[in-house]
Amino acid sequence: MSEAVDWERTVFMLLAPDALARHLGGQIVDRVVAQGFQPVAWRVLWHRPANLDAFHERNITQVWKAYLYRLVDQLFDFGPTVALLVRDVRPDPRHPSHARLRLAKGASDPADASPGTIRADLGSINVMLALMHSSDTPADSQRESAVFTDGGFDGGAGDGPGGYDGGDPADLRTLLDLLSRSAPAERRGYPQVLAGLRARVLALAWSELSDSARRSAADLLAGDLSGLAAAGAGEKAAGLLAGGHPLAPILAAEFTPDRPGPDPARVQDLLAVHGTRLDPWERLVLATSRRFAPRR
Repeated sequence: MSEAVDWERTVFMLLAPDALARHLGGQIVDRVVAQGFQPVAWRVLWHRPANLDAFHERNITQVWKAYLYRLVDQLFDFGPTVALLVRDVRPDPRHPSHARLRLAKGASDPADASPGTIRADLGSINVMLALMHSSDTPADSQRESAVFTDGGFDGGAGDGPGGYDGGDPADLRTLLDLLSRSAPAERRGYPQVLAGLRARVLALAWSELSDSARRSAADLLAGDLSGLAAAGAGEKAAGLLAGGHPLAPILAAEFTPDRPGPDPARVQDLLAVHGTRLDPWERLVLATSRRFAPRR
């Protein structure tokens, strides 16, 4: 079906893989609808879009370094994404549609996301794991939508423009519900991932610890497990190991831009020697938080 799109009032947006893994897709759509935007077309992307380079063209050529490109690939490889077109049903000439949705979603950096915005209230993890994307301008919406639908609006599926399904928004709700039920909700933010990794490393090294070191480890665990993610806890934990222990750098790392520690691929190798490994969510959170300051 061919359909003209009013790009002044229609905004392209993505429900990112991290939002779907955390079962927040429905809540994000609810928040967008509350701002006066109606979903009119959608599509699940199960693989990295073939034209993803075109989506990030300006960043790749002018802004990004190679590691950012790899992180984007890692994000889209993690799980499905939902692309949507949402139409502004309460247009206000004083506040263009794209700008209004941009304010509603909040800043991509958690430190700058104001309370009341989607990213602040639903707890984005970092700039890369920021729950959603929406285009900044009508021209961006048109270009980015084409990237994620293989180039246009001719002869699409369902009732939406080419490359999209559309029609009853209840169908979108059912789709998001199916995606949520396909896997358990991921509840771990950056502190929980970091604390869990440190707990695992201490358990791996437990037989090597002295009695006094074990007592100190027990003190670190006193109270909530997230205490292991507190500032300085990693260095204290690393100090319990013998000098030069290969697992010490993992414990000492914050996996933040100022204290990045070993690359998660190196962490994976070190853990594999001991018969364990990072799960995909841990690897994604740690890899992105090493480059973008995470929400603690």
